[in-house]
Amino acid sequence: MNNFRWISIVVPAHNEEALLPGCLKSLKDQDYNGEYEIIVADNGSNDSTAEIARSYNCRVINCTEHRGAAYARQAGAEAARGEIVVQADADTIYPKDWLRSIAERLAASPDAVAVGGIYTYREKWRWAGAERLLRHSINLITTFFLGRPFIISGANFAFRRRAFLACGGYHGLTYSADQYGISSRLARMGKIIYDPKIRVLTSARRVQKPDLAIMRDFLVNISQWLAYSIKCALNIFRGWSPGAPRPRRAVTTLLPVLTAAMLLVAYGYFAPAAPVFGKIYAKGSPAVKAVALTFDDGPNEPYTSQILDILDSYQIKATFFIIGQNAELYPETARRIVNGGHIVGNHSYSHNANHALSFYGFADVYRAQKTIASVTGVTPHLYRPPHGKKTPWEISNVKKDGMIAITWNVSTNELRSRSAPRMARELARKIKPGGIILLHDGFGTEHGTARADKRLTVAVLPLLIDQLLEQGYQFVTVPELLNTPAYL
Repeated sequence: MNNFRWISIVVPAHNEEALLPGCLKSLKDQDYNGEYEIIVADNGSNDSTAEIARSYNCRVINCTEHRGAAYARQAGAEAARGEIVVQADADTIYPKDWLRSIAERLAASPDAVAVGGIYTYREKWRWAGAERLLRHSINLITTFFLGRPFIISGANFAFRRRAFLACGGYHGLTYSADQYGISSRLARMGKIIYDPKIRVLTSARRVQKPDLAIMRDFLVNISQWLAYSIKCALNIFRGWSPGAPRPRRAVTTLLPVLTAAMLLVAYGYFAPAAPVFGKIYAKGSPAVKAVALTFDDGPNEPYTSQILDILDSYQIKATFFIIGQNAELYPETARRIVNGGHIVGNHSYSHNANHALSFYGFADVYRAQKTIASVTGVTPHLYRPPHGKKTPWEISNVKKDGMIAITWNVSTNELRSRSAPRMARELARKIKPGGIILLHDGFGTEHGTARADKRLTVAVLPLLIDQLLEQGYQFVTVPELLNTPAYL
């Protein structure tokens, strides 16, 4: 790789003595073998920010005429020696290969004027997973349709200095100048690369607020963006005359794309069989008239044992997606499932409804793996997400750990059903060859509650089996239906 003559990293700072040392140390430890400089644009600090920057041999630019990150970044970029200017933040930690990765991407794409990566939070934050999922999905879609990411990170963005100066820099940008604003302006000069492999760790201090405050900030940002976009669109159309081609990137194009992005994300998360984030198994081959009975949320006594008795009377094997906590509560029942020739799958340890949103959610899945293995002696190959909710990182972690994600294509609302014959008929009408049928022998980690009462499911099971046998169906386990191992 040909190194750029210089790369300039610009760090705007205002009273950042607490977090700045970690940032600067990570920037000094980069494995990039070309020349680079670190510019700290001191935006009127009255603490030891400037002294700390000098102790790391950084160039310190004093910019006190105006307050704000964009103003400080502009001063730093104007003073930069580098062909490439890189935006950084004082509260962010950068991996050793960060600068090298940026340089390689820009060197490999001479037509690109900028490259943006992603960020994750250094501290735990409840909505971090949902926020990252939304950001990433929107950026993938807008990059595909519009040629640039819509939501760039001010802490992880780099551009060619000549393009930056040619387009006017941050001057005059009134909305999110060092993020949405500058990426919109640079997009007119050339391609902007979106590379989620270029990632950094930033502070969650801006989002660690009460939920109402987060919602308020979100609504304020949306309204400001709409106002800014409408103003830009009006300016564009004022310069358009009949017969001239309409602007390709007007707001009228962007809004439908964003709507589609959010709908796609919601579909991937909520729809059990949606393969948006990775491979999901919701049914088997229709070539053989076979179905798989599956039961979620057990063991839950006495209902799991009653279901096992019915299955044994028909000599049918089923698949039970069990919860780690419930396996600890009813270990004998969990062992009876395995010893009876049925299959157990992983259904998480705690059955948290939205655990997939958190990057720590997979720890819950892994804990369930260890618990199930300890109780039953087998380690599941099959994982079923609670409520069928999925995220890209959960599906990725499931795959890395050797498991596959199983959902379903036949189910009914067991909590609202009142008649066993009617529920059996509804299920039988939906079933087609290769179907994976969802039933419940429990309700999450509840026991002894109205919702955990599964007498209706117990009553439905023999009626459903009789109807399907009359129709010529055979019953198999999920591993048999998918021709995959049951255990690791």
